[in-house]
Amino acid sequence: MPGKKLPLALLSPGDAARVVDVVGEGAFRRRLLDMGFIKGTFVRVIKHAPLRDPIEYCIGGTHVTLRRREAMHVVVEQVPVPSWCVRRPPHPWKRRYRWGFGGGRRWRKSGASG
Repeated sequence: MPGKKLPLALLSPGDAARVVDVVGEGAFRRRLLDMGFIKGTFVRVIKHAPLRDPIEYCIGGTHVTLRRREAMHVVVEQVPVPSWCVRRPPHPWKRRYRWGFGGGRRWRKSGASG
């Protein structure tokens, strides 16, 4: 079941979509295509800036920032967020420990000084 088609700028943070078309001509259209906005590619909205301009997107594993008026030229089809697109929580020991540099190579707690 295909989703409805709308400009990329109208999606909310966390939404995912598939690129349907890039509207425009010349160097601007070529720039968007070179950034990876190719028909059939998945794109996910990461976040908006405080005044909703610019907007950060993840496309093909790369984070791209576009102005709202530039994102209006990319027509997308909204799809459910794929499972591979959702961030998983880190492994429990990776959260608590980090590699300590300084007085020697040893494991230490994240909050520990030294």
